[in-house]
Amino acid sequence: MAGLSMLTSAAPFAAPAAYAQQGTSTKLPGRSELVIRKGSIVTVDDKLGNIEGGDIHVRNGEIIAIGKDLQVPAGVEEIDASRRIVMPGLVETHWHTWTSAVRNLLAPEFEYFKLKGAIVPHMTPEDFYAADMLAMTEALNAGITTIHNYCHHVMSRETVEAEMRAHQDAGIRALYTFGHRDGLANDKLIDLDLAAGIQANWFGSSSPLDGRVTFGINSRGPASLSEAIFRKELDWAFERDLMVAMHAGQNRYSYSVVPLKQMGYLGPKTLIVHFVLAKPEDRAVMAETNAPLSYSVHSELRLGGGGYQAQQLVAMANDGVLVSFSFDGNTLAPIDMFETMSTAWYMGIPYTGSETEKMKPLNFKQIIEMGTINGATALGLGDKTGSLTVGKRADITLVRADDLNMIPHGFVDGMIARTARASNVDTVIADGRIMKRGGKIVGLDVEKVKSDAVRSAFNLRLKAGGRIAPSSTTPPAF
Repeated sequence: MAGLSMLTSAAPFAAPAAYAQQGTSTKLPGRSELVIRKGSIVTVDDKLGNIEGGDIHVRNGEIIAIGKDLQVPAGVEEIDASRRIVMPGLVETHWHTWTSAVRNLLAPEFEYFKLKGAIVPHMTPEDFYAADMLAMTEALNAGITTIHNYCHHVMSRETVEAEMRAHQDAGIRALYTFGHRDGLANDKLIDLDLAAGIQANWFGSSSPLDGRVTFGINSRGPASLSEAIFRKELDWAFERDLMVAMHAGQNRYSYSVVPLKQMGYLGPKTLIVHFVLAKPEDRAVMAETNAPLSYSVHSELRLGGGGYQAQQLVAMANDGVLVSFSFDGNTLAPIDMFETMSTAWYMGIPYTGSETEKMKPLNFKQIIEMGTINGATALGLGDKTGSLTVGKRADITLVRADDLNMIPHGFVDGMIARTARASNVDTVIADGRIMKRGGKIVGLDVEKVKSDAVRSAFNLRLKAGGRIAPSSTTPPAF
């Protein structure tokens, strides 16, 4: 991983090759050829379905064959999955990863927004790097191979490049969306010149990100911005064929998305987040235009003071909206997509006396799709990941089916959507690299990730003071 000392340089944009040459202290594992044998495979591919006792052949980071008793060249590594459920790597679609180091500083009357406000002025490039590495390492540990890093606190070129180095070092697939600096006046544009520079230097033909990370922007949305500012930011993104993401309210009805359709901004490249109090006409135009939803199940429950969280989830799915799952932040959700899926399944029933009364409950297959292929499609990555399909990248998670909380073996869809938890994840393959094996992260320096996060949290507490001031000014030993 790139050392923290590298993150404070104020030099001009370096060529992408220069970043690659700087290297990392712990190189990512190579992409070896391998075959996964005799697993209970949940492909999330409608043409293939589930395959009991199936094999998956991987070469150069790509899935090249799926079936039973596959023939592979001599010497190819074999992974015994006879007591494993094999599934696509999970996909998360909205996560403010930069807040990750302070998750345990919530307190009564001092929850997410107050905590975020306390640390905003004090974040350094080192803090962004440490927070992102913690988030992405924890994601891989939980079987998540794709995330959406929704940065809504772009402080400087240095902080964004710190995040880029974290993406380079972590090995996970991602969409990175570039947003505003927290507190930026609503009559001010996001820094589009900086966004253009980041896109050119980190996402061009010489990108050191290995094709794993894509670039987009996030908007403060039409409820916060004037129409002129909103249009200028979205036009900038759409002219470059970028993904755009925007929050749409948790505890109140912030805005209708119907005008977005009329403006030409609603479609598969516009990710709407939360939208707990969306109206039928909003769902109708989202379904019509294939605009995806990112639903942060646990965050909606904690911050959705207007209610209707469960009913909206059911209504979105029944009305044909592409629903995906997200965390929002680790201060608002456990980093466990299995728990997210399970909670959504329990929530996902029609409610008497509501508009959902005659709708269908969510089933296990739908829930798994929301945690995999729907998320990949929502991030514009459905052709690369989200299902176990020949030709897609090898983003694969193996779940122990013989753990105490998983037995006895039964219908695998229910085992994944309701029973499993992150603690059951045995092996994770991200873009063809084995990043977790035998229940332990092997592709990253976990102790360094942990020590960097602890040091970052301490420094932020020291600088912010007040409610989150540490009890001692002596840095913690870790």
